[in-house]
Amino acid sequence: MTGRGVSRPTLALGVAAVVLALVTLVGLPTPLQTVAAIAILILLPGQALARLIPITDVPLGVLLVLGLGLATLTAVSTAMFYLTLWSWQACVVTMAVITVLACLARARQEIAS
Repeated sequence: MTGRGVSRPTLALGVAAVVLALVTLVGLPTPLQTVAAIAILILLPGQALARLIPITDVPLGVLLVLGLGLATLTAVSTAMFYLTLWSWQACVVTMAVITVLACLARARQEIAS
């Protein structure tokens, strides 16, 4: 992005993380709950973290999104389990916070460039 501003995809990722986390915690019908959970637990954090790395190759970007999302979810779940703090609600909130923090880091990159 040129100029001094935050791109729409960065804002959309951050807002989607907050909205999906709240909707997931409130509850949805089962098929929608599954889609929302996959998005908030794997896809959104992976996309937010992958945007911090300059990648131009689309297939590599897709693999990076999935890999970073799964790695982050594994690290968060393992740490919560080890500390006996694990619950699916805490995991959803933690992944949403990680997504928002990655979006804030990306926004700082965009403003600085």
